[in-house]
Amino acid sequence: MQRTGTYRRLIYALIPLILLIFLILFDQITKSYFVVRLADGKVNSVGSEKITVIEGFFYFSYTYNTGAAWSFLANKEWGQIFFKILTVFALIAFFFFYVYVNKKGYKWLKIAMIFIIGGTIGNFIDRLSFNCVADFISFVFGSYHFPIFNMADVYMTVGVIMLIIHYLFLDPNAVFKKNGNSELSDNG
Repeated sequence: MQRTGTYRRLIYALIPLILLIFLILFDQITKSYFVVRLADGKVNSVGSEKITVIEGFFYFSYTYNTGAAWSFLANKEWGQIFFKILTVFALIAFFFFYVYVNKKGYKWLKIAMIFIIGGTIGNFIDRLSFNCVADFISFVFGSYHFPIFNMADVYMTVGVIMLIIHYLFLDPNAVFKKNGNSELSDNG
């Protein structure tokens, strides 16, 4: 019987790691594909073509971002150093928060943190390798062009939304908690 418990704990420890590795690999593979397909393999060049998925709404269009969200601090030499240092501290904080969440047994929040960490690592790999982040997903809403983003950005957004849902609805002290609605688990 003891072996079953050990295997179960091992599986519960490996599943988040496998998910994290999958998220990072998928992010890097999609970025590499669109760099080759749309920017002739040159990371720091703007793509010369775009792939139309839904005319007038959804495109794959490669660009690179030397800043953060919405090109914040783009093209500032010190910006890349700032973002690299900030990312290291953020990853350390995320790791400790993940350990806390894991000890508390919050499954939903644990998955949220995997998405946030996976997205952070995905963009950090780009910053370390190329001093920029490769973006390729483009949406147009009428005359408004939403900033181009990548899968790592999607992961971080999904993770933050899950984090908000947790603290609004699922946490034992949630803002909008209904009786008996909690994500605490007994096997975490």
